Amino acid sequence: MIDAAVLAGGSGLRMGGELPKQFLCLAGRPVIVRSVDAFLQSGLVDRLYVAVSADYVSYTKSLFDEYLPDVAVTVVPGGKNRNDTLLRVLRQIQKDGMTKDDIILTHDAVRPFINTRIIRENIEAVRQYGACDTVVPAVDTILYSSDGQFMENVPPRRCVFHGQTPQSFRTQKLLSFYESMREEDAERYTDACSVYLENGEKVFLVEGSRDNIKLTYPEDLKKAEMILKSRGETK
Repeated sequence: MIDAAVLAGGSGLRMGGELPKQFLCLAGRPVIVRSVDAFLQSGLVDRLYVAVSADYVSYTKSLFDEYLPDVAVTVVPGGKNRNDTLLRVLRQIQKDGMTKDDIILTHDAVRPFINTRIIRENIEAVRQYGACDTVVPAVDTILYSSDGQFMENVPPRRCVFHGQTPQSFRTQKLLSFYESMREEDAERYTDACSVYLENGEKVFLVEGSRDNIKLTYPEDLKKAEMILKSRGETK
């Protein structure tokens, strides 16, 4: 099975709206619906899972009933952090049926412009290498400072990338790593690839897209609207 796990457990406070950012509308469709529909339209995914804050489970289900009425989407209540949320999705997948050959693509719900090429290359990379992250090369000079006050070094730009999603893995192995994780590690690791690296695994890099933006701040909505306009999609 190829499963997509769309993670939408965040509060979206930095966007400043009444609703979390994953529920805001772009050209008449909620961001979370666009993200899920991108996986659906690829034709490459067998099952769709969405994790949201427990307070928004019913609301999320109602959105899918309205915008994707004929699609089976399993909505999972999220946890106290990203890693706890992903673990809950993995356990739901295990309950629904999991084999050693299964692949999971984990994706930010607030990246609504994921495309079929990236999805396909994630799946191919996991089949060949076991795990992958979606990235784009850094175009700005990256500075390193451990204290946030003084520059310590400048990594070579050719060696530095911006991480996106999906991050994709063999589902069973990812679950085993998460079930053995300590609670303090779940708070410390920022994403699933960090967990893989900590367990001595290699993570292949898949080329992302400059359009695969993460909606975090109000100005990101303007970027999203420009992307939609360039594609001929408006309100």
